[in-house]
Amino acid sequence: MFDAIDLNKDGSVTKEEATTFWGKNFAKINAQAMFNEVDVNKDGSVTKEEWMGFWKNVLKHGYPEEDLLEEVDMLKEGGSWVDYNDGRTT
Repeated sequence: MFDAIDLNKDGSVTKEEATTFWGKNFAKINAQAMFNEVDVNKDGSVTKEEWMGFWKNVLKHGYPEEDLLEEVDMLKEGGSWVDYNDGRTT
């Protein structure tokens, strides 16, 4: 999914890329929610390391891997960002 959002393939995702990815499906809201949780250093871009760290953190909080894989599939299809109960907030 990270690669799908990283439109220019430079190894990081900007809010603009995330907004473009979500298109018309509450694009700005979804992009902001994702950045609130994933952009740990708050520099305005999400690296693959931050992305993977986010999902590892979600798994540590008891979410089954199968559920997360299903959620990522829905996100790939333009679904909304989910606020997981993982110690981070949107």
